[in-house]
This record gives sequence, C-alpha cells and structure tokens, in this order.
Amino acid sequence: MNVYARPDVVAMTAEELAHAVGATKAQILAYENGHRVPDPVRVRALARALKIHPRRLMKEEKRDSWTVADFRRASGLRAQDVVARLGVSPKNYRRFETEGIVPTRSPRFIDDVAAALGMPRRLIEIAIDRTPAVRQRRTRAFELIVAMAERYVPKPGPWRGPAPDDPALIELAAAYGRPVQRIRRVLTYELGELRQSHVRAQRERVIADYDTDQERQVGARHALSRWNSVYERELTRLPQRLENFHRTCQPSDVWQLLVDLYNVDATVRSDAGAWAVTSLLSKEPSVLPPNLVEQHVIEDVEVCRLSAAGANHVVAFAGLYAALYLGVRRPIRPAVRPSTKARGAGSDTFALPNRAERLVIPQPIMEIMRASAAKPKTTVFTRLSPSYDLAVGANTLSVVVVDTLSPLDD
Repeated sequence: MNVYARPDVVAMTAEELAHAVGATKAQILAYENGHRVPDPVRVRALARALKIHPRRLMKEEKRDSWTVADFRRASGLRAQDVVARLGVSPKNYRRFETEGIVPTRSPRFIDDVAAALGMPRRLIEIAIDRTPAVRQRRTRAFELIVAMAERYVPKPGPWRGPAPDDPALIELAAAYGRPVQRIRRVLTYELGELRQSHVRAQRERVIADYDTDQERQVGARHALSRWNSVYERELTRLPQRLENFHRTCQPSDVWQLLVDLYNVDATVRSDAGAWAVTSLLSKEPSVLPPNLVEQHVIEDVEVCRLSAAGANHVVAFAGLYAALYLGVRRPIRPAVRPSTKARGAGSDTFALPNRAERLVIPQPIMEIMRASAAKPKTTVFTRLSPSYDLAVGANTLSVVVVDTLSPLDD
C-alpha cells in the first residue's frame, strides 16, 4: 500500500510511517513482513496514514472465509468499541461473535452490528454462518432433531411434541441459547409438520401394499416416494431454518405489526403498492426492524410497509410465531383475504392531496376508528402529521389539510 503509492498519495519511509502512527520502525517492518499483526487501533492509524479503508489492510483474497470477528477487525474496531456503540454487555457480544447467538431481547441486534461495522446486513448474516461454532451447531442440531423425529413423529396417539425433559431437547436449547420451553414449542410445530408428511406417506404405503387395483397401487408408490422426499427435505432444512428464526425472531407486539402490514398488503410490490401510516401503526417507530420494514416520508406523513424480506419472514415463520405466541393474530393468505374493494381501493384506503401513493389503515386500527364513528353523521379526526388530519366517518375516509394560519393572519 505504501511502496506502490496511488496517484494522490506520496510514499513514505518506514520511519515516516512509524512516526505517523506512533510506532517504531521495527514494528512497521514486522507488520510489513507478516511477523506481527497490528491491533485494531493500530490498523485504524495505519489506514489513516496510508489514506485507505482499514479493510484494505486485510487479506482480501480470504474474504470469502471471513467471520464477524474478521469483519470487525477489518473495520479497525476492537470488540469493546462495538460493545460501547451498541450498549450491550461484553458477554452477549462475545457470544454473538464466537457462537452466532443473537441476544433474545435485541431483535434489531444484527442491524445494529451491521451499522456499527459500516456493512450491509446481508454480509453479516453470511459471516455468521461461517463461524466454526455455528457450523458445528448445525451439524449437532441435525443429529438431535433426527433423533427426536424418529422418537416422536411415528408415535401413535394425539400429537404432544417432544417431552419437556428430553435430553436432546435440553441440549438443543442450550446450543441455541434459548429456554427449553421456547425450543419445545417451536419443535412441536416443526415436528408436527413432519408428522403430517409421515402420516400421508403411511397412507400411500397401505394402498401400495394392499389395494387390489394395480393402477392405484402404482400411483400410491409414486405418492409414497414423493412424501418421503418431502419428509427428508424438510428434515434436512430444519437446522438452518431454526438458525434463521432465532436470529430474526421479533417480540409478540412487533410480530403483530408485521402481520397487520401483511394483511392490508402494505408490502413492496411490482406496482406502486400501499403504505401504512407509521403513527397509526405504532407509537414507537424505532421498534420496526429495518430489514423487515421500509420507512418513508410522503409530504410530512411518515409511512411504512413490509420489505421483500419482511413479507418472506411473515410467510415463512407464521406457524412458528403462532406456536410461540399463543393467541396472536395470524397472517391471512392472499387467496382468502377480503376483496380489493373492502381492503384496497375502497373505503379503507386514501391518498394525500395531489399524491398518487395509496395509504392504507391496518384492520385492527380501522375497527377502533369505525367504532368511534359509528353514530350517523359522526366524524372522528386523527392527526397524521403537522399538515394533515384523517377524517373518519362511518363509511368514509378523507384527508383534511390542517389550518396553519396564525391568529394574526386570521
């Protein structure tokens, strides 16, 4: 970096570089010859002196194998620097770097780490998967899940899931850093899905073995092979699926907000799509995870909608959330959602004056507003922003421009 100076950089001697970073010539030569590795503070100083990003001082050819700790060092940061920026305990951050375990009560943790390191979240997630402890956990988790599937899935009688004191369950909970009861609920759902495939396969096996119609026997054999393939495929996917869920799992109140956005189709779409008014959805916009929810401002109205990752998250993990948070609202499948007139271009949507964006009110909030305006000729006003109010009638929605004239102007 120093000898082959860039057009805008003048090469320095080892003594000059040592003086610039507060080191000795011997230390600089040791760094150059690979005999010593500078600590993150020295890396930042070297990068400033050489007018490059700290990452350029790393072995870029090995970037495909970097873990989170490597990316942190490539940013010239110590673990204690990141801990101070995130306001988390050193123990939790060390566990994240070494084991890939996201703190239970920090649903935005990966986003915060990505921001602290100045990197896209996607690269952080890839780096987590490269962590040796995470790879070992996936391997061991597969062995434990297979053992529990063999023990409980074929078991006759009502489905109850794994026993609370099952050693494999307890070991799996410890590996994911989550309470045993939480893991048991999640696995009860996942193994229950496998059980459905197993039951269907057994039905086809009976037909294939005992039916007197040869054509039906042939069809049953094909169906049996298909259901067995489904079973094996879903069983193989489970460890990574559980990894992804525990990294991105949201609290019950945030999950309900995601479901409400999904149910009114406030998602990223190929067409313009719809936006939900953030202030009506949540009084704490900071709880909305940035990787799952896009936030935007139309005029001075703050709005939000599910990102593509957010919509996929809702669809992929709806069953797990239902098992984890009993009694929560569930996403409605597109095929059985209310008609477009009822939820989209009809009475529950509106637009700001001279704007094309369609704004929508999530159903639970809309029901509260309609209840307040249930009486004939009653209109309830809700503040959208300093410039706009929303007028809600029994069957109407309209935007009202707030009168900003001062008494002197009047």
